[in-house]
Amino acid sequence: MRISYLWLKDIVDFSLAPQELAEVLTMAGLEVESLEPVGPDLDGIFIGKVLEVKPHPNADRLKLCKVDLGDSTKEVVCGAPNVAQDQHIAFAGLGVTLPNGLTLESREIRGVLSEGMICSGVELGLSEDADGIMVLDSSVQVGAHLRDALGPRDWSLEIEVTLNRPDCLSHIGVAREAAATLGIPFEVPQFKVKEAGPSIGELTSITIEESELCPRYSARIIRNIKITDSPDWLRWRLEAVGLRPINNVVDVTNYVMLEMGHPMHAFDLDRLVEKRIVVRRAEAGQKFITLDEEERRLDNKMLLICDGKEGVALAGVMGGLNSEISDDTKDLLLESAYFDPVNTRRTSKLLGLSTDSSRRFERGADPEATVRALDMAAAMILDLAGGEAAKGVADVYPRKIEPKSIELRPERVTAILGIEVPTDEIKTHLSRLGCGIEGNDPIKVNVPVFRPDLEREIDLIEEVARLHGYNQIPSAEDARISLYITHSPEEVFQGRLQNALLNLGFFQVKTSPFLPNKRSEIPGYPQPVKLRNPGSDDMAFMCNGLLPGLLKVAAHNLNRSQPDLRLFEIGRGFAREGTDQTEWDVVAGLMIGSHEPQQWDRDKEAVDFLDLKGAVQNLLREISLDNADFFYYNSNEVSPYTADAVGLKVADALAGTFGQIHPSVAQSFDIDEPVFCFEFGIDALREASLNRPAYRSYPKFPPLQRDLAFTLNEEIPAGDISERIKAIGGDQLAVCELFDVYRGPQVGEGKKSIAFRLYFQSPVRTLTDEEADELIRAIVSEVEGKFGGKLRS
Repeated sequence: MRISYLWLKDIVDFSLAPQELAEVLTMAGLEVESLEPVGPDLDGIFIGKVLEVKPHPNADRLKLCKVDLGDSTKEVVCGAPNVAQDQHIAFAGLGVTLPNGLTLESREIRGVLSEGMICSGVELGLSEDADGIMVLDSSVQVGAHLRDALGPRDWSLEIEVTLNRPDCLSHIGVAREAAATLGIPFEVPQFKVKEAGPSIGELTSITIEESELCPRYSARIIRNIKITDSPDWLRWRLEAVGLRPINNVVDVTNYVMLEMGHPMHAFDLDRLVEKRIVVRRAEAGQKFITLDEEERRLDNKMLLICDGKEGVALAGVMGGLNSEISDDTKDLLLESAYFDPVNTRRTSKLLGLSTDSSRRFERGADPEATVRALDMAAAMILDLAGGEAAKGVADVYPRKIEPKSIELRPERVTAILGIEVPTDEIKTHLSRLGCGIEGNDPIKVNVPVFRPDLEREIDLIEEVARLHGYNQIPSAEDARISLYITHSPEEVFQGRLQNALLNLGFFQVKTSPFLPNKRSEIPGYPQPVKLRNPGSDDMAFMCNGLLPGLLKVAAHNLNRSQPDLRLFEIGRGFAREGTDQTEWDVVAGLMIGSHEPQQWDRDKEAVDFLDLKGAVQNLLREISLDNADFFYYNSNEVSPYTADAVGLKVADALAGTFGQIHPSVAQSFDIDEPVFCFEFGIDALREASLNRPAYRSYPKFPPLQRDLAFTLNEEIPAGDISERIKAIGGDQLAVCELFDVYRGPQVGEGKKSIAFRLYFQSPVRTLTDEEADELIRAIVSEVEGKFGGKLRS
């Protein structure tokens, strides 16, 4: 929220410099993030009066202007189309450097010497209007410095307003805080409207069909106005806080919103078909064109302001194009209402339309300020645009919002703050915030409706502490703070995963949990969850896994000459199953590039599947998971990996997969080199993992070693053979290792030879050769009978 320093001074009489005010507000809980001067330095810029305008003798589009500077006159060549006699203008003489960096030098323009420049607002950095020179009010003194005519230099304070303080989204709200903190008087400005002509009831009516969504709607009618540009002071004040001036009526509604925090809207009365207001829900699928000329499709939960026949505004969000104020507007209807915060936010989010108005209504505007805002706007419009205000205000308030009443015990204030704050001081602090005060012990505090954050006694105590001054509360020398933090089993296990991967040389990344509308598809991934009201097209879906984010990060780094990557992420996946949504914890990793850094004595070697498998095995060992099995994914499975991907099975359940990402998937992320990834469900790993490392003594009895080699069809996975060998060996088979795979003429085309090394060992006795041979015969029989294998000699 941008606040003008001079604007605040107009509301509250304080003597603090801008830097001092920023410190006071920050200590009071309104953090000032930045403080910047408004507008440029204007040294050497004076106010002049155009005495005469003549055509340039050598150029049709240029003019010769005689400018009065009070103590001298200058002849200036000017090309602005709007320059005219008797105008008060900003003049820069020779040698002056303008805010845009241009230094004026003596030179002839088409044969005529120009003794300076008549400046535009753009050249002075005072406005964005580049269509002509800046014309000043005729009341300014000729020959004076432009900075003096503009008044003291303003400062812009950027304040971080928390979501629970909608009252501070206004100059009056911040002024109230400053006055309360400084202990100086503060009064909300009041305005009187000069009324004339018929009563408003003769000109319009208001009907609220949805009082839950619109508890109050107020309106005034002003007729016979004239739309013009706003005066300098109003334009500069709006520009000081970042708003672009439009015209005198629209600028007034914006000015009132910025001063009072209450959004307003002005309708062209002649464009309201039935000259009345009906507040109702939109129809499902109804189309409506807003002021930004965008057609929007509404649903039946959105609130619409209608003229009795058609919609003219989205309640609390934006007006309609069909009733906007134009240069031809003569009569207008001013709206000042209170709309339900939740419904306003829903409408804003679903339509992707966030405005200054919606941001205030969705936090909670002041329902008691509608008429006061109307009076301020009407008084300003009558002053700046002329016309007459119809008698009275149309004010429909079917569901009055009552202020809360909270009891505050002075002894409770003492107990919480550790110091005794006098009761009278407590009452003074709270009354300065706009609270009504009754009684002494307990103090009955009537909280104003513009402070929705004050709900309990502890909230009031916090306000007392804030205004009393946190620096006035002494520190407790014997205070003790417990630094012991407990973590859930899930958090502890994720910490083990994180440490293990960091120790393996991986770098942790954190990617966005959202996917764009135009996303790269990952084969085999579940259907993602689509958001109803995404913040943008880049946040249309929830991530259905971590691989898309990792691949995107990898592509980003590869494009910046970082070829060797080991990345991992611990996060959540989201998917849709029918009409339900599910989510789960995931750990995923990625390897690209070289096996190790460049060495002087050998060439770099690219990472391959075995590097990835080694990393996975080390990870499982670090988390004490020794009962996991690997198996080859069926080549017909839809997956992001190549056909030789490996599945990880834990307790007979699939825990995840790892392998080389299919080149087509990698290329969809603009990656043209081999990528190796793993992705595991954390819950499956945690449930199968031991809570602490398992320690076992070395075996007391010697093992018996046997090597077996089988010739098999190429398509039979070695993992299936290994699984059957382990099942037959049972507790007496200590180790089953695949140590050789051979393909070649000795085994024939379409065949392969796989060799296993087996260690038989009993924990309680020495096994005999006969026992080992019996197990070998059973294994050979199973492989030959079930898999069609043939034992090689």
